[in-house]
Amino acid sequence: MKTEPDPRPGEDQPTRGDALNSNDLTSPAVSGLTILAVLATVAGVALRFWPRSGLWLDEALSVNIAALPFSDMVEALRHDGHPPLYYLMLHYWMGLFGDSDWAVRALSGVFSTASIPLAYVAGRRLATRRPSARLGSHRVGLITAAVVATMPYAIRYGAETRMYSLVMLLVLTGYLLADELLTPPSRVSDHVVSDESGSNTTRRSALLVIGTALNSAALLYSHYWAMWLLGAVGILALSTMWVRRNDSDRGASWRGPIRLIIGLVLGGLLYLPWLPVMAYQASHTGTPWGDKFGPVSVVVITLVDFAGGRFGVAQFFSYFLVMAAVGAAVVSIRSAVSADEQELVVEGHFHPRIRPELTVVALTMALGWAAAAASGNTFSSRYAAVVFPLVVMVVAAGLAVIRSPRATLVLVTAICAMGLLGSVQSARGDRSQNGELTDAIASDWSAHKGPAVVIACPDQLGVSLQRELTRRVDLARATGPVIPFPTAGDPDFVDWVDYAERNQAADPAKFLELISNKLTSETTIYLVSSGQYRTMEGKCEQLAADLAVTHPSDVLVDMSTIGLDEAASLRVFRPAE
Repeated sequence: MKTEPDPRPGEDQPTRGDALNSNDLTSPAVSGLTILAVLATVAGVALRFWPRSGLWLDEALSVNIAALPFSDMVEALRHDGHPPLYYLMLHYWMGLFGDSDWAVRALSGVFSTASIPLAYVAGRRLATRRPSARLGSHRVGLITAAVVATMPYAIRYGAETRMYSLVMLLVLTGYLLADELLTPPSRVSDHVVSDESGSNTTRRSALLVIGTALNSAALLYSHYWAMWLLGAVGILALSTMWVRRNDSDRGASWRGPIRLIIGLVLGGLLYLPWLPVMAYQASHTGTPWGDKFGPVSVVVITLVDFAGGRFGVAQFFSYFLVMAAVGAAVVSIRSAVSADEQELVVEGHFHPRIRPELTVVALTMALGWAAAAASGNTFSSRYAAVVFPLVVMVVAAGLAVIRSPRATLVLVTAICAMGLLGSVQSARGDRSQNGELTDAIASDWSAHKGPAVVIACPDQLGVSLQRELTRRVDLARATGPVIPFPTAGDPDFVDWVDYAERNQAADPAKFLELISNKLTSETTIYLVSSGQYRTMEGKCEQLAADLAVTHPSDVLVDMSTIGLDEAASLRVFRPAE
């Protein structure tokens, strides 16, 4: 996405003998990266399809919503707070491949795997612009692909039944479309030659506008943070027109940005049918489950989670990413005294090679944070999926600045190795404790038999717990559906409408009265609970205390402290003797 004037002569432009700019994937300067990218892709794809652990809340909720007919799905999403595209795709995917844990995660694996070759193309595209030409298009493409293949963030969401891998795929396709529209042919590297006739160019431009519109609409129908990304791209297009305002042929220079803006507007028009649902969600759902963060915290959380989040290597890994991004931003490549040598020069300003990408990242995060702060909502690093591909491209450009092929290969190998290390830990581990809790319930019930009920406090714990229970037919028949506190409603869903207000008004004593017909004198009660959920402060503890008045209790399982996405304790309340 080119918006800057060409660099000064001799600055960041390829020379005839520049081996690092070779288009031959088998050349000595590129072959090592080629092998590494292939190995990284194989390992990264394997990790995307490895996890076998049970689904946690968000995943189980996605499956339950996607299993509904479309008319019911829309109503369920009104109470959930998300747009429909991913759920619709998952609905048809489950129709073909079933709803096992592995099958429902595999759709995200397919999206994430498809992102790897697109990342290679996007990286190459970045390096074919004049300010980036000395980086070497194949080098940047291979580094981008290798990092996307092995980055813990990409692997995590490539193995999770959520929409974030779809978002990353759409961002990459959108990047290629926008870059094609914004980059004037006269400013593409000398080795890129256009031989299109006028009619072919017009047809191609129309297809690019249509593609941009469809891709923008798909992003909006996938995740609401796409609004901030597309807004940032629109601002970039307008700023490009401002930069080119004095060009000799301003009409030709403005043609690409105007077409991009038209594509964005058309994408917005395609989104209009969903606006009433989004407006209802904005008024009644929100993010009552999360804390609020300042802008610095948002940046730090995002970078660390890109690198692996809760795993020990993540913070160290994030330093590498920051240093690479800084290198891309401020280091220029100049010809040295010898024609065969090059030198790196630290500039006092952002280098134009990645200024558009950094601008879009910064604007997207700023707009998203400001909107969340103004509306009282939280931030989660998964929302940053809308900028993740752009951040990786900046990192890849920074690594490609290094002039030694061996040093570049060593650093990229180290980054890929750290990414795979963190991803292996994630793929091997559980995301929810509910599998362990269900095993404990099954074991205890088998030893005592008799009527039993399972209560989940809060209701968020009940969704994946119900999924685990239904796999144990005898136990599910004995206990019936999980009873979620405070609604005692359908355990397969969480109603996020006015969630905080409802929870704060909840009364454990009234809840027990509501379900009293299920609590006979012979009933064993299993309480799966956690006191760490916002809007539920003290409620689950009070519920346990009320049950203990009439039922002797034991703790069967303590709540995990290893940082799972979903953790709880299990107490059993036995019939009074």
